[in-house]
Amino acid sequence: MRVSRLTFRATVRSLLHNSLRLLALIAFVLVNVWALRGIEFNLSALVSPDVVRNLRDFFTGLFPPLLPESERADLLKHFLVTIQMAIVGTELGALLALPLGFLAARTTALGRPLSVGLKTFFNCLRSIPRLIYALLLVRLVGLGPLTGALALAIGSFGTLAKLFAESLENLDPKPIEAVKAVGGRPVQVFAFGMLPQALPQFLALTLYELELNLKESTILGIVGAGGIGFALQTYLRLFQWQQAGALILILMAMVLVVDYLSYRVRQWAE
Repeated sequence: MRVSRLTFRATVRSLLHNSLRLLALIAFVLVNVWALRGIEFNLSALVSPDVVRNLRDFFTGLFPPLLPESERADLLKHFLVTIQMAIVGTELGALLALPLGFLAARTTALGRPLSVGLKTFFNCLRSIPRLIYALLLVRLVGLGPLTGALALAIGSFGTLAKLFAESLENLDPKPIEAVKAVGGRPVQVFAFGMLPQALPQFLALTLYELELNLKESTILGIVGAGGIGFALQTYLRLFQWQQAGALILILMAMVLVVDYLSYRVRQWAE
């Protein structure tokens, strides 16, 4: 009798689990159908002869890349400003995220309400695109690379603080408990119990954020926040495809270099 009850419960549990899976799959399909209908998706329009011809003309127009000799010095300066904006914005965001990420982690002794409140604040910051921050700061601070760096810093702060907090929550609790056992204060718990474990992950997240900011800083230049974005927009507006192609290739090279350097730093940290 007992065996039959257990078998019945297992059968019901299995049926319920499979039903939930089926409902999740149906919901996934319905959501995608709703989204595709909302954007008026039409595959035949994407592969029409006109689209294929325009796409071919666009890419062939980018080559061979061309940078006018008279503009190379100014473009180099704009590229360096783009890199500087990404570096400063990432560093400011990471420095602010480090202590507040610690306070937001549930493994600290500062209470769950504070953790939930801080994470909600981080999510609010992350929900606003960095381009919007740049537009607001242009009005407050004015045009220039400082505006771009501050916009990147705010966005990086919201993202990194949340990720830092989640990294701290997934650490091995034994070193943390050992520091607490000898009377360590919250700062000492963080410095000696958490940070040595979390540092490689912190570096990896920060370097990944730097890569993102390098691309974001190009977009911010379009709204007057400094960097190479304004020059790229000018070339595209004037249909100077070869010059635009040269800038795009240089941007790709920059991202690849940063990706390689971040990989080497992560290897060193681990």
